[in-house]
Amino acid sequence: MSIYREIEQTDKVFGRVRKVSSGLFSTGFECIDFYIDNSEVSSNISGWVESTPDESTENSYVIPEFDDFGNVTNYNEDTIIFEGESTGTLGANKKKWNDVSFGDYYVNVYNEPTYVDGVPNDNSTSQFSISYGNKHGYGSLNSDLSTSVTKAVYNQYKNILLGPGDSSWTFALDSNTNSFKDRDSIYVINFSSSQLKEKFDPGNLEFRLTITHGDITVTETFRDDSRFTTNSVRNPSTGKVYQIVTGSIVDEMTNDKRYASGSGDGSGEGFGFAYPDLGILVLNPFALSCHFGSKIEEELISRGDSEQASEKNNKGRQLSWYGKSDPTVINTSEELGSSDLQYGTERNHQNFMKLFNAIKLGGSFKARSTEFVPSKHYFIRVKNTDFNYSNNPSFVYGGKEATQLHEEGSGPNRDYWIGRLRHEDFIDDPKSYITTVGLYNENNELVAVAKCSVPILKSFDTETLIKVKLDF
Repeated sequence: MSIYREIEQTDKVFGRVRKVSSGLFSTGFECIDFYIDNSEVSSNISGWVESTPDESTENSYVIPEFDDFGNVTNYNEDTIIFEGESTGTLGANKKKWNDVSFGDYYVNVYNEPTYVDGVPNDNSTSQFSISYGNKHGYGSLNSDLSTSVTKAVYNQYKNILLGPGDSSWTFALDSNTNSFKDRDSIYVINFSSSQLKEKFDPGNLEFRLTITHGDITVTETFRDDSRFTTNSVRNPSTGKVYQIVTGSIVDEMTNDKRYASGSGDGSGEGFGFAYPDLGILVLNPFALSCHFGSKIEEELISRGDSEQASEKNNKGRQLSWYGKSDPTVINTSEELGSSDLQYGTERNHQNFMKLFNAIKLGGSFKARSTEFVPSKHYFIRVKNTDFNYSNNPSFVYGGKEATQLHEEGSGPNRDYWIGRLRHEDFIDDPKSYITTVGLYNENNELVAVAKCSVPILKSFDTETLIKVKLDF
């Protein structure tokens, strides 16, 4: 009897696809620790040239230092030299601005520090990236010596996610007139492809943003609205598109959760969109800044500080600012040397750091990834006459045991025992246990092994059907 059995063609089922979901992050469903590699965001075009009091000393090129919110702390408006000025050795320093790296466009977010005690951390893995885009290049240095990085980011995602002829992101307004608002600024969260697999799971996305202003802390949780909508937009190139709304994944849905609350620019606008098939989130900076800024101002008013609240320049409001200065204030004087400061075009401000720090302070990002795995099914039919005997050495007597039995006077000779069944009952009524199924190719080469969850008893009185599934 052969120990192999050929699988019949009708017992092979191909073309099945199985949906497999798992935690999107290296830590599973939720990521609570967020780190960046400071060397990646050490940007030349985020810096600036400052003049020195001593004209004989070469002007210095300054690399920015950031606080926890992404604001620059070492920016000196009194000594900065703007483009177009020809003081000292500016030309020699300007050439640094065309040294562009990916850290000017986006920041990678890791689950662990990239270095520990100066040694690279092999467990540190990029989970997602954050970038900021502006249609006009605001928030980055715009000159013939540099690339307008925010404009490049905006155009990149516009070409990927928007339809032909659509030049701006359009966010819904909280009204009964189906009104919309075009916005020229966006934040983008792009999940790492190694973590994402094929797509993230709609309905299982939740992230928390926290903004601090002095001793005031405002926290809001966001999710996608896939569980509460039946008319999601579907784009042939991007797949289904869902809105970003407030609330956790277990909360019920109300219409007010879809739009930013508060007053000022961004009030009543949608928070953004989720593209599960591409693993991308696009957020509306103006909706976020209005939502968080208004809550901070409400707290200031409750404390009796209505004057500070009326200035509308808190950390929440700064989420929609292009650069260092308030974009609502037009600089008519030349005291700062450039009328473009309102747009932050004198250098790259790396606005994506604002969103990173809001995520880091929020301390929770939940998501699941989905992968559609093609499967092949093989039905292994073990008939009553098949595989009742075993090749396992424990099933028969071996040479050492045969010698021992012969020396003890059992049997006519040693060869009588070699290969003989240990139990006489197994001659007519053998029993074996199936624990493993091996799949072989046409050359009898083992290509796959399947383990049974429990040993399966096999005899002449029983038949067995085993289904083997291969995912690849």
